[in-house]
Amino acid sequence: MSNLAELTLFLFVKGINSTHIDGIHLNDEILVRMPRLNKFTFSITTRVCNRRSNIFLPSNDDIQHSFIERKYQQIGPYADDNTMKIRARCHIYSLPYQFHMFHKVTNSFQGGMFNKVRSVIVTDDICPFEHEFFQIISQSFPFLQTLSIQNDEPQESKKQFDYIHYIFSSCCSQS
Repeated sequence: MSNLAELTLFLFVKGINSTHIDGIHLNDEILVRMPRLNKFTFSITTRVCNRRSNIFLPSNDDIQHSFIERKYQQIGPYADDNTMKIRARCHIYSLPYQFHMFHKVTNSFQGGMFNKVRSVIVTDDICPFEHEFFQIISQSFPFLQTLSIQNDEPQESKKQFDYIHYIFSSCCSQS
């Protein structure tokens, strides 16, 4: 693959007793082996489970900085470590986001503009989804067609369900 000029990669990695993929890991383990790579479009999600020790993910800014140091294009990081500290998820992606799917979104998602995304899967892992989260989702994915929700925890305020239903009925009927 040393002659590869363009690469589009949508990858989900699950590791036990390992670490997440960031700019340093991506460069040192993969991209240095592709010296002719001119265009790299990616969405990489790493899910890590460490049973013996706590996981401490770097901040979104630290992840972004790991790419800037290596002079890569603009990226979007989204690190989500839960309160149990034995599981963590890190999603890194090139911007503008080029894929039609954005999966395993949690309450840590800060938003953005994802015009090409048509399918979103949200999962609450530990914290329930609340009204504000669904506002961020509806604003970030204006052309959303499919929203799948894995909801393990009940909402604190059930009154807001009708409003959330309204947001997504309006949003999805536009596309």
